[in-house]
Amino acid sequence: MEYIVETPAGRFDTRLTGSGDVTFVLDHGMMSNRHQWGWLRTELLKRGRVFEYSRLGYGRSSRGKNKRLFSHQADELADVLRILRVEGPYVFIGHSLGAYISLANGRLFDDETRGIVLLDPSHPDVDAALPNWYERTQEEWNRFLYFLSHIRPIAWMIPDRIGKKMFSVLPEADQLPMWRHFAAPGHWRGTLDEWQTVEENNQKILSLIEQVTQPVLVLSASDWAGGMPESWLNPALTEQINTAHAAFADHLPNGMYHVIADTNHYTIAGFSHEAAKRITDLIGTTWDLPIQK
Repeated sequence: MEYIVETPAGRFDTRLTGSGDVTFVLDHGMMSNRHQWGWLRTELLKRGRVFEYSRLGYGRSSRGKNKRLFSHQADELADVLRILRVEGPYVFIGHSLGAYISLANGRLFDDETRGIVLLDPSHPDVDAALPNWYERTQEEWNRFLYFLSHIRPIAWMIPDRIGKKMFSVLPEADQLPMWRHFAAPGHWRGTLDEWQTVEENNQKILSLIEQVTQPVLVLSASDWAGGMPESWLNPALTEQINTAHAAFADHLPNGMYHVIADTNHYTIAGFSHEAAKRITDLIGTTWDLPIQK
């Protein structure tokens, strides 16, 4: 069931499906929306309920009124869960920047959180491993697309039948909405809002890590860039990011680290059916969550 939820912070585009004894709460990465979870949602539904939402600034959600710090975003998500009466126990799952929000919600729902899963998470040491030009180029590219979308909406220039092919690896039902939300002018404004707080978020996460006492799976991609130019310019990039993720797990009081074979930064988070199966099996084994009849 899809719900549009009005809160003092803004309007949220959400979806709650399935049944079971645990609720998986999914938090997407930067420059994305709730439709990225297609294949992972499919597999998680075999073991419990799945709650997805698009953060403020993405999808059909409104632009955020608060500064885009992960602590604010965690509070916003907590309000949505309470309004919809989405009950635990929870397993919070966050991809990239969404990992920070999942950790923060583990603290907010301390007694109701069964565990936390971080999929190729952000971390200050991960940013340090990336080429110096990477984040600057990404942010300026986002800025260009934001301004371009106001001159002539991207959806006018690229028909739906072509745009959806960019997301052909997702389940059919997620391809077109993923594209339409990606092409909306508000999407790029939301991305720029989050770029403005990247460094502050990286500093704030360090003080949170030692307070998270629940079991945390830190899952790292086996090939971070997946053949993109970043890996050509820095062949050791994946190894450096894997090392940063292993250290991330070590600093968590109850952290566990795994590399997920045959994945990159995107396929680890819903864009690959095979990866979704492996990740869901690992989650099921870690927290004794069998496939439901």
